[in-house]
Order: sequence, then structure tokens, then C-alpha cells
Amino acid sequence: MMLKVSMASANESLIALVNRGYAVLGSIKKDYLVKKASGSYNEDVDNLQYEEQMNQWGTEVITELTHIFPTELESNLFLNPEIPFGAVSGDYKYQSMVSRFGHFLRGLEKIRQTSLPQYTDLPIQDRLYVEHIDSFQKVRDINPAMVADLLKNGFLNLSEDQVQLALEQILGVSFHKKDWGGEVNDLYTANVVVNGTRRATAFLLKGPGIGKKEMTIADCGKNGDQVVRLFTTPADLFVVQYVGPIADMLIKDVQGKIAELRAQSRTSHFLIIDGQDTARVLHAYGKL
Repeated sequence: MMLKVSMASANESLIALVNRGYAVLGSIKKDYLVKKASGSYNEDVDNLQYEEQMNQWGTEVITELTHIFPTELESNLFLNPEIPFGAVSGDYKYQSMVSRFGHFLRGLEKIRQTSLPQYTDLPIQDRLYVEHIDSFQKVRDINPAMVADLLKNGFLNLSEDQVQLALEQILGVSFHKKDWGGEVNDLYTANVVVNGTRRATAFLLKGPGIGKKEMTIADCGKNGDQVVRLFTTPADLFVVQYVGPIADMLIKDVQGKIAELRAQSRTSHFLIIDGQDTARVLHAYGKL
């Protein structure tokens, strides 16, 4: 599975949390020693304040772990640290609380060192591939050779409506959108999941009706206006799909529009699904 954020960003966040945890622990220990030395330490009042500081840090950790990892595994690991049996001396409640907090700290560092590397890094590029989509996760077991006999020169002989219906079934979209010339997109859904997070996604779908083995900008409406309309959709993942090869210039045009959105600080990605990847996805889900 993939991280929800980049590996570098996740590592920085976890290091910051570990350091903040040690800062909290150091501040608590210092306050305790000063109050013990002056005789002003109040077990009930001060321990409650210390506990609140620790809990606040723990809440921050859980929030960040949820933001980083695709499942609840790491949050559960953090909340259930390995705590060996052992006696404490002095003020029992304070010492027990400080000792337990130390185990939480070491547990978080262990998650950073051992759990983080087990995940696939989030692609930092603006282009995603079908393997990156959790909703298409079965395609990861379908290599191109497995669908080669279904293609002729990279072309899959399925209508646009057949492909759309198959995608709707895979994504759990109950409403079938009828094709017409002026639509903003052919399929729009928030059911697409990437790295454990739902993404508002707009599809531009093309079948063999264009009469070409390779889809170009000219095949996407007058002067490519279908692509322009696609990017007016309130989405952050844009998909261009064709049952055959897709021209490089069309891909570059889509990439340029993604760059414009990113320049406006919008998190945006695009996905190109050509004939081969269309066959792989549909085959993976038994739609061929």
C-alpha cells in the first residue's frame, strides 16, 4: 500500500513529533524537580497538568499518523506500546506516567524507523498510473502480457458505453450518465480512492467511434474543447481514457492543464488510461 503523503514529508513530520514529545517530557521533568525541591509539588494538581500535556501530544500523534498511513495499523501500534514489567520508585503515579510516556515516545520512533519503509512512497509526479489507484488495486496483478490477446495494435474493441458501464460498476457508481455532445465530463464521481483517500474524479471517455487507432487533441471536440471542459469540473483527479493509444501531444496538453491548477495551489493529478490499461482494469474485475 501507498502512503497518503510523500515518504520525505512523513519522515519529517514523525521526527518533529518525536522531538516535540521529548521536549514535553523534558519540560515535565524539569517542572517536577523544581517543585519537589521547593516543596510545592502537589500530586493531584501537577500530575493532572502533566497528563494533559502528554495527552495533547498523543492526540497530535494520532492525527498525524492518520494523515500519513493508509490504515489504522500504525495508530493502533502507537496506542498499544510494548511496556515491560518493572517497579518504579519515588512518587509512584508521576514515575509511572513518565515511564509510560517514554514507551510511547520509543514506540513512535520505532514506527518511523520500521513501519514507514514498508510502504510505497506517494508518487510526487503529477501523473498517476492505474496501479496507483486503490479502487483499481486488482490491476496490480494483471501485467500487459495477460491482456495482449485482447488487443490489436493496442486497440480494444469495446464501445465507450461498455467501458463507462464497466467503470461505473467497478467504482460503485449507481447512476449511468448518458453521453451527449456538450457534457463537461463523461463520468464524475467521488468514489475513486487513492492512498486511502477519496478523490473527486472527472473522466473523459472515448470509444472506437472517433475512427482512429490513436486519439489526438482533435478527437476531443472542436480544438480540444472537451479537454478544456473537463478541467472546469470541481475535481482534483482528471482521467483521460481511450480504447487505443493516446497521442503524446494530448498527454502533454493534459499535463500542462494540471500544471496550471497546481500553480493555483490546487492539489491535482491526472491519469491516462489507454487501450492496454483499459483492458487490464476491465480484465482484473471480470468485465471482459
